[in-house]
Amino acid sequence: MMQKKQNMGDVKKWDGYYLEDTDCRMCLYFRGKKRGCALHSCCCEEYRLEAVESGRIKRGRGAMEWDG
Repeated sequence: MMQKKQNMGDVKKWDGYYLEDTDCRMCLYFRGKKRGCALHSCCCEEYRLEAVESGRIKRGRGAMEWDG
C-alpha cells in the first residue's frame, strides 16, 4: 500500500443521508404548513428508513465545518 504524502489531507467519505436531511421542510415538493406536500407518497421515505436503520439520526457538532 502506498503511503500518504505529507501535503495530502484526510478526506471524509460521504456516508449517506441523515434523518435531519430528509425533513419535509427541505423537500422540493413541500408547499408549506397549511398545504403540505404536493406528492401522494413521500419521495424521501427510503432514505429516511435507511438512515434510521444505520443509526444516522443527527450529525455531531461541527460536522459541517471545513476546518474540523
